[in-house]
Amino acid sequence: MQRQNAYIILNGDLNADDKSILLPQSGYIIAVDGGLRHLRRLERLPDILIGDLDSVEEADLEWCQTGGVRIEHYPREKDQTDFELALIHAIQAVDGSITIYGALGGRTDHILANISLLASPIVAGRDTRIENGSESLSMIHNHQIITGAAGDIISLLPWGGVCQGVTTRGLQYALWDETLYPESSRGISNLMISTQAEVICKKGSLLCVHQHGSA
Repeated sequence: MQRQNAYIILNGDLNADDKSILLPQSGYIIAVDGGLRHLRRLERLPDILIGDLDSVEEADLEWCQTGGVRIEHYPREKDQTDFELALIHAIQAVDGSITIYGALGGRTDHILANISLLASPIVAGRDTRIENGSESLSMIHNHQIITGAAGDIISLLPWGGVCQGVTTRGLQYALWDETLYPESSRGISNLMISTQAEVICKKGSLLCVHQHGSA
């Protein structure tokens, strides 16, 4: 296992100029199927291409092959999505954080499945988040420090059931050892009042949607 961070690039929406994609030279880059197109625009070869390759353009695939990129080609009929296979690979390949781009936009079922994987036991204990430039999505199981700016919007959504013992600090509308229910909108649209906020969740999983920029 390598000591570095992983960056997974999916085939979903990204900002048109791709400036939201931050890929350090030392990062381990995983292209997921048609997400290869984003990397080709950036002229950044991935370390590996994973998927059934049903949405990869031929020109992009040739660019990848010419660059000597490792390719893991899976059958189209399988029990896991290409993204889940890439996430498993990332966990096994590196021991750092995992940042995911291109996971939003397109089919609603794919978006929900991508977000659900943030709660998977395979990423337990890892800093794993979905980024799209204007928003960051992460799953809070016990405790998380959120770094941003005053005025950033923070929404906390119970994921998979009731969340108990929810306490927040550094948000305009404070919660103190409260219970949040998945059928309620109680945790939507809170505001950061400084550059850091803290969220504690004693039981359950909270989806944190961090919208950068003031309301």
